[in-house]
Amino acid sequence: MENQIRFYGRGGEFFGIWIVNILLSVVTLGIYSAWAKVRTKKYFYGNTELGADRFDYHGQPLQILKGRIVAIICVWVWVLSSNTLPLLSGVLLLLFIALMPWLIVSNTRFDARMTSYRNVRFNFVGTLGGAYMVFLGWPAALFVLFGGSMALAANLPTALAGVLGLVIAVAAFIGYVWIAMRSSAYFVNGYRYGNRPFTATLTTRAYVKTYLLAGALGAALSLVMVLIMGFSVGLSALTQLAHGPEAINPGALIFMGVFFYISMFVVMLVVSGFVHARIRNYVFSQVSVEGEPAYGLGSRMTAGGLVMLHLTNFLLALVTLGFGRPWIMVRSARYVADCTVVYGDLSQLTAQGEHFGDDSAIGDEMANAFDLDVGIG
Repeated sequence: MENQIRFYGRGGEFFGIWIVNILLSVVTLGIYSAWAKVRTKKYFYGNTELGADRFDYHGQPLQILKGRIVAIICVWVWVLSSNTLPLLSGVLLLLFIALMPWLIVSNTRFDARMTSYRNVRFNFVGTLGGAYMVFLGWPAALFVLFGGSMALAANLPTALAGVLGLVIAVAAFIGYVWIAMRSSAYFVNGYRYGNRPFTATLTTRAYVKTYLLAGALGAALSLVMVLIMGFSVGLSALTQLAHGPEAINPGALIFMGVFFYISMFVVMLVVSGFVHARIRNYVFSQVSVEGEPAYGLGSRMTAGGLVMLHLTNFLLALVTLGFGRPWIMVRSARYVADCTVVYGDLSQLTAQGEHFGDDSAIGDEMANAFDLDVGIG
């Protein structure tokens, strides 16, 4: 049985909430921003439907405000120290890196626990040790191995160094992809719906295939852009030979420069969209409820659809000078919902809820302040 997730929010309707949130946040010098976050979350969760029931958000404004105040103080201390006390700034940066896994876990756990469906809360039980391995341990080990191998290759004969360099590059690529896979597995296997754990078995092979295809796609698109640029340069050279230097239009040279940067932006957007969509579809296809394999997730996101969403959202923000933000948020939420399905007879799925009390939002707000937005998409 397939259950399509639906989103019923409307841009015009949310604009009223959004503009009031901004005005009150400005008038109250940012204090109201905590209430604004809760209103926004409740609007989007309350307009997201699965099997005739809607989600809900349970975060409290004062709870979020306390965390936000701590986050703002930390950000200001770091900014001020970077301008006046570089040594202290460096120490704070190292401290932030050391705390990063904890912030990510706290953020993920808080968001999960504040979300409910059919009056049953979600939860995240990923261990802190697992987070440190995924976000610090394995990346640091890969960096040390890569750096040490490159230093070793630098002292070898040219031919041998080239072979070793290729081996190192392949190993580093596989290591990076393996860490990306482990990161997704860490999050998926840490989520729960009430007392029902989610589970997924992911393979490095699927990730390697995705990144190789993405590399091939990026190379093909870049080649097309280079050919277009080469044709334009050749045409300009022929024009100069036929009619002299004065025939060259300076505007054409400027256009070529602009075209180069835009084309590179488009290539990166397409490649990142391809990776995001393909990885999301794969991960969701592997997710099921532990002990209930009939219940699972599905994703139908496409690279083309995701790229078009980002491009049109960018143009909408540009044309409206930022006032189109509510429509951008609504369009994005609707697209993600339309791409997501849940398998299984939801009327037969039972879960025992848990009460979490007033969780601290400090980790959540710190993660938001430093843009530590990670997850499974």
